[in-house]
Amino acid sequence: MTECKGRILFFHGFTQSASLFYAKTSALRKRLIKLNYKPVYLNGPVRLTPSDLPSRDSLSKFNSVPSSSDEETDYRGWWFKRNLLSGEGIKLDDSIVTIRDYLENGKIIPEEGFQQEIDENDKNIPVVGLVGFSQGACLAGIICHKFNEFFHVDSLKFVILYSGFKLDTSKGSGQEMYDSYFPTSEDKFKILHVYGELDTVVEASRSEAFYESTKDISTLLKHPGGHFVPNSKLMIDQVTNWIQSLDIEQKKEEEEEDIMDMFDKIGH
Repeated sequence: MTECKGRILFFHGFTQSASLFYAKTSALRKRLIKLNYKPVYLNGPVRLTPSDLPSRDSLSKFNSVPSSSDEETDYRGWWFKRNLLSGEGIKLDDSIVTIRDYLENGKIIPEEGFQQEIDENDKNIPVVGLVGFSQGACLAGIICHKFNEFFHVDSLKFVILYSGFKLDTSKGSGQEMYDSYFPTSEDKFKILHVYGELDTVVEASRSEAFYESTKDISTLLKHPGGHFVPNSKLMIDQVTNWIQSLDIEQKKEEEEEDIMDMFDKIGH
């Protein structure tokens, strides 16, 4: 049996859930499994009430309408949007605890009718990637730079942000404390920003600004659609080819280091 290359954590968007994101990313997930990665879908800690939810038309824009007519859909988020509107700023504590609970204890917030295969040995498989959509992409883009500090995980190789946007950390936003979370010289992973040119929820300019803030370690990929994770073969090929290119680059660097070590030994 081929050894698993690593786990990839998936962070759903606002008003979505692990099961909905699982369904919306089926083509990407299946390709990643073929490449010997293990996708893991986490549920956000905030369970949204009817008063938190937009209209059904807006849910459609958020790409949060389930494929079935199930009225018991578990709509979740990583933080309350109303905190942004009130100027209080968001709090990431619960989201960080949720991620830590999975990494340390293998626990995922349960969701009725949705079961993932979580094995006791998963903790021995390194976490190598993060994939986020919309609010989940914003979250991934915040925590990736402090992933080792928060979770004692230094194996992160890549982060893929679909319809991502940078959290406002300007003065008066109530979120100034998160400004220090963004790129550091110690970042060893790469970021792929993917956005739709017709996205009306997270406009292209916001995704492009997010890319610019991490330009030194980032690649930008556009698709001709809206606010969703594109499942076309072309887009899946481009995303997974990018991941594979990182593996090739890493192997090349390791070979060069081995050669340098060999010369050092000869020199002594």
